[in-house]
Amino acid sequence: MQENAPLDDDRDHHGSHPLLMTVGAIGVVYGDLGTSPLYTFQQTMQTQGLPASTESIFGCISLVFWALLMVVTVKYIWVIMRASNDGEGGIFALIGLLRARPIGSTRAMILATTSIGIAAAALLFADTLITPALSVMSAVEGIEIMYPDADHWVVGISAVILLMLFLLQQFGTAIISRLFSPVMLVYFCTIAVLGSLQIWQTPTVWAALSPHFAGHLLIELSWGERFALLGNILLALTGAEALYADMGHFGRRPIARAWTFFVLPSVMLNYLGQGAWMVRTQHFSTANSPFFLMAPDGWLWPIILLSVFACVIASQAVITGTFSMASQAIKLHYLPRLKIEHTSAVERGQIYLPRINFLLTIGCILLVLTFRSSSALAAAFGFAVAATMIVTTIVFLPVMHYVWHWPVRRILIIGLCAAPLDFVFFAAASTKLPESHYLTLIIAIVVAFLLVVWQVGNRYLTALAQRLDMPVSLFADMISDRTDLHFQQRPALFFQNLPPQPGGEEITPNALLRQVQLTSMLYQPTVIVDFNTTNAPRVREELRVKAMGYPNRIHVVTLSFGFAEEPSLAPVLEYGRGQGWWGKKEEELVYYLGREDLRFAERAEGKGLPGFVKWPFAWLHRQDESLARTLQIPATQYAELSITIDI
Repeated sequence: MQENAPLDDDRDHHGSHPLLMTVGAIGVVYGDLGTSPLYTFQQTMQTQGLPASTESIFGCISLVFWALLMVVTVKYIWVIMRASNDGEGGIFALIGLLRARPIGSTRAMILATTSIGIAAAALLFADTLITPALSVMSAVEGIEIMYPDADHWVVGISAVILLMLFLLQQFGTAIISRLFSPVMLVYFCTIAVLGSLQIWQTPTVWAALSPHFAGHLLIELSWGERFALLGNILLALTGAEALYADMGHFGRRPIARAWTFFVLPSVMLNYLGQGAWMVRTQHFSTANSPFFLMAPDGWLWPIILLSVFACVIASQAVITGTFSMASQAIKLHYLPRLKIEHTSAVERGQIYLPRINFLLTIGCILLVLTFRSSSALAAAFGFAVAATMIVTTIVFLPVMHYVWHWPVRRILIIGLCAAPLDFVFFAAASTKLPESHYLTLIIAIVVAFLLVVWQVGNRYLTALAQRLDMPVSLFADMISDRTDLHFQQRPALFFQNLPPQPGGEEITPNALLRQVQLTSMLYQPTVIVDFNTTNAPRVREELRVKAMGYPNRIHVVTLSFGFAEEPSLAPVLEYGRGQGWWGKKEEELVYYLGREDLRFAERAEGKGLPGFVKWPFAWLHRQDESLARTLQIPATQYAELSITIDI
């Protein structure tokens, strides 16, 4: 591949047929975008100051169509999805592309990409917290058409559905995932048919696709009304980021084909149908969703049930994406080592994070109980979506320059097309923050603060540890000078706990120093194991293991894993058997790990962590899982040696 070519990866994923991959993408990738017609048009037509007229309906349809075309089709599918990091997409894939270049190792670039990663993780959590609550409530609210006084039932049913959804996460998604594609195929066909029936009766609605109506409507409104309207139009774009994030599962071409030939036509037929129904019935503003109101007699209950299933699938896809991104963030040291459970013995990507799931469960149910309607909750939605689109554009522009080496003129053209649109939607979403009591912003700020605290606290611990750091070469020389040591003929593995500074010499783990100090014994061989997370999603097997030998049978083995891979001890165990360090039975191995025992101390002369950092960092540090549990080391074969650190 040429250096200046876009890193577009269109390989067949897992050898699957392109049609099967396209159908799979419909079931997993487009849940959010597909369920947005449930609430988008209803919320848009309730924009304050919007004239009650046919021209307004046509203008809103035109805005939705051109927003989907410009943002989803042009920005994401035509441009951004060409940036592939070994087949993977998403914000961390872009960050990895930048960090893999020489400029990525500079301090300024590391700080910039770290800040962007923190912002992206915080926004994703805020988005995931609101998306399931909003989509499920909007589907359940269909029963209010038949039972107008059932609003209290909507809240209860939505809360129960969400509770069941999150409780099922611990058992894995293998069963429900088999229903993703069939249910979503039926759903998209159904909404397309619903819209087509209305368009058949009011064919003049096709004119709404003209940009003339969008421009005319925006000219008529005041600046405040324009931003309010665009903030509601943004709801139609929810899930656009999922196209790029899920690229590693399906590939760019299946996702693009699914959108171009199936999802976009189905969604737009439904939006046009809602508009046609409103024009014909003169319902220019309604408290209930026109999505359900335009359903023929006898269709309402099946459509409500189908919509609920579709929203559950959309929510499941968002939750699974959050687990995946959290796992990547943990490997890249943005988050503590939270407990990760693998719910499938076949698919390594099916994971479950109990603590993340618990926070999402409590947060979603509280949102339903607090806002009590999809219209009220929609005011809190959109900000995270708009902010995430800006973050993606900000990272993508330097990728074009430093990775693809595109000419500046070409980058400016793309930047001047994408950035203004992103900032317009961001400004529009920001105007809705007071109405939602700044909920989304508060969630994002709290999560970002905790991630920053984790970064600051870890750097502080690393700095303290490095005051006592001893290079492995020096440690090996000191061992040679000691005559009181007993050499135990049993292999032992010592794990690096805190990473050394970039470019520094390999450091002796604290666990090894403490073990030799306390026992005056050195295991033979002593193997220091260091895990390295690369900026690529995956690492080739021939590059997995890097070893270096020192006197007295001391060895350093560095295991490299991509941010989309799960760390494992298998490579070092296999390498050790090949070197004759141990036999085929690993029961003889001993594992030593170091762990910091944090102790609060008064801050003197500007040293130590400030109070507003040390308390949350101590809480995060308690959530940090032991490496032994992460690697599933037998409890009878490992020991943790702690070192007390004042913070």
